[in-house]
Amino acid sequence: MPPSSTASACARPTSTTILQEAQKHWLCLVATDGAFSMDGDIVPPQICHLASRYGALVFVDECHATGFLGLTVQGTDELLGVMGQVTIISSTLGKALRGASGGYTTGPGPLPYLFSNSLPPAVGCASKALDLLMESNTIVQSMAAKTQWFFPVTWEAQVGGYSEP
Repeated sequence: MPPSSTASACARPTSTTILQEAQKHWLCLVATDGAFSMDGDIVPPQICHLASRYGALVFVDECHATGFLGLTVQGTDELLGVMGQVTIISSTLGKALRGASGGYTTGPGPLPYLFSNSLPPAVGCASKALDLLMESNTIVQSMAAKTQWFFPVTWEAQVGGYSEP
């Protein structure tokens, strides 16, 4: 085990320490995934409070949440009840929306125009998919039911490397 002086010299700064240091800059942005794809964790809603406390903006990458999470499948900010506290949302049209190319960035004022470009026709299909998801939650409920059925079956068959049921 390394000496304690070495361990403390190599310690990672906390989020609070980083945000305190960032306050001297004219803009501070807290960026995070909404849902983490490898383990399914969801960002804690306290991140919005922490950012607000230090005058930081919140950027959430919703690539693994759009079309899946939230009552009307708008993502983790809806799921966690922090809509309106997230400044910038970015997502892809290629996961839940069945492979449409491209993505989107939403935010205040001129920000989205910085990322604009002409969109391929498949984006129209993705837009319609979003409309369908927002009109009714039957698709989401169907997916949830299939997941509830599928997971125990794969667990029992010992498919994958699951460590818990």
